[in-house]
Amino acid sequence: MPVRIRYKIEISISSTPAEERDLGNVKYEIVTDKQGEGGGWKTLVAAGATDVQIPLDSIADVRFLALRTTVKDPNQTPSDIIVKFNSAMGEAHTIVPLQDIKEGHFLISTEGITSLYASNPGAVDMEMTILAAGD
Repeated sequence: MPVRIRYKIEISISSTPAEERDLGNVKYEIVTDKQGEGGGWKTLVAAGATDVQIPLDSIADVRFLALRTTVKDPNQTPSDIIVKFNSAMGEAHTIVPLQDIKEGHFLISTEGITSLYASNPGAVDMEMTILAAGD
C-alpha cells in the first residue's frame, strides 16, 4: 500500500524586520503517493554521541528525509548534529540551528539512503525528529 507524502515550504527573506520579502519569497507544496513505506518518529542524540545508528523504520531505500533537531531542555543552547548516510564513514552533513533559533532542519529528496548515523559533539542532549519515506 503506498504512503502519501505532503509537504509545504514557505520561505521569505527580507532586508528588514518589517518583512517586505524583498530578497526572496517562495512557496512550494508537494504531494505524491509513489512511496511504499514511511513514517515519523523522534529519537534522542545524547551529548557526546558519535556515529549512533538511527533505525529507519524498515524502509529499505529512503527517498525522502526530513530531519528537525531541537534541544531537549529548552533552557539550554542547542548544539549541532552531524548526520551521515549509509556508513559511519560517509560524508558528514552538519545541521546547525540558526543563531537565535533552538532548532535545525535538513530536508532531502534523493535515493539510496539505507542507514542513518548521527553524532552530537555538543554538551547538551538533542532530540531529532525523523520523517522518512521510500521503498
